[in-house]
Amino acid sequence: MTRIDRYLLREALPPFVFGLVLYAGLAVVSATLPRLQWIVGTPFGDLALWLLVLLPQALVQTAPVALVLAVLLAFGRLATEHELTAVQAGGIAVARTATVFVLVGVATGAGALAFNEWVVPRANAAVADVYWRLTAGRTGLFRLAAQRIPVEGFTLRFGTVDRDGTMGDLRVERWDGDVYTLVRAERAVFDGQDLVLFDHRTQRFDLGALDGPTGADGAAEAGDVLRALVRVDARGSGEEAPLVLSTGVDEGELIARFSNGGFEDARSVSRLYADANDAQRSASERREASVLFHRKIAEPVSNVVLLLVAVPLSITFARSRSVAFGLALVVTLAWYLLYTFGQLLSLSGVLAPWAGPWAANVVLGGLGVALLTARARR
Repeated sequence: MTRIDRYLLREALPPFVFGLVLYAGLAVVSATLPRLQWIVGTPFGDLALWLLVLLPQALVQTAPVALVLAVLLAFGRLATEHELTAVQAGGIAVARTATVFVLVGVATGAGALAFNEWVVPRANAAVADVYWRLTAGRTGLFRLAAQRIPVEGFTLRFGTVDRDGTMGDLRVERWDGDVYTLVRAERAVFDGQDLVLFDHRTQRFDLGALDGPTGADGAAEAGDVLRALVRVDARGSGEEAPLVLSTGVDEGELIARFSNGGFEDARSVSRLYADANDAQRSASERREASVLFHRKIAEPVSNVVLLLVAVPLSITFARSRSVAFGLALVVTLAWYLLYTFGQLLSLSGVLAPWAGPWAANVVLGGLGVALLTARARR
């Protein structure tokens, strides 16, 4: 790294951190305000935890616009005070000068992608859990009672939920062709991604046995059919004989997805890709997973794409801090509107699942290339 690179980093990093704190803070506040009437009055520590778990999602979504602000302020000042001219006079092209910002964008994008895979899913699951504990004083599982919840190839339903998260009158159902499996339990709790059932009964029925030929001996035939129909009938009772089912999801993810609280999805990038290609899921579920998968890839890429717009704008127009802030606001609004409406159009089926999440990057990336080309021709 050259001395000029270090100088440019010193120029860009403070406004980048400022913009990240500013925009992420605004994102957290905007997510909190609609729920403020239910959260108000909670202990400060609990409220601080709520704001903290909202932060990872906000950081990923606002990093691109914070980077735009940093480039506009830093490059704009250098251009205004003719420092870029001095650098060019020393034989260093503007493209080489902008490389340091591109590297920052790449590093930020890689960090955002890692956040989307490992940090954001856990944080979003915690958001839903913390919210229901703050407002209802118990786990958000109570919002799922009496629902039929699709979970990894089977359907989960329970009738009651205690304050400690113990589910009552639970049923797990699964179809494998003509084979129907029913698991019933008086009580069940989540242990990570495992569902632990107590006082349970498992029954498996092969309904294909009903399609067998009819014999002359009706009674004997009926007995044979019944034996073929009921494949399994097993029971377990007491604390020492639990049944453990691997669900592939934990309690927090279920609450985030199905509690109807308007929370962000709590699935990782790899999990969304698997769900989008899972033939056992419905077409609408696969579309939703595909749209969210592309969104979580497009967000990190935005950290580099928006630089294509920010660099020529900063050199040409950002002659003062006020102009730089104004240009950052315009780019932010354009990116956010394209990003939001593109995703909605893909979810509704108007656009392909990949087209909506990438619309902002394609449009603004094209604009940036056009601006860079026009700048190079001068």
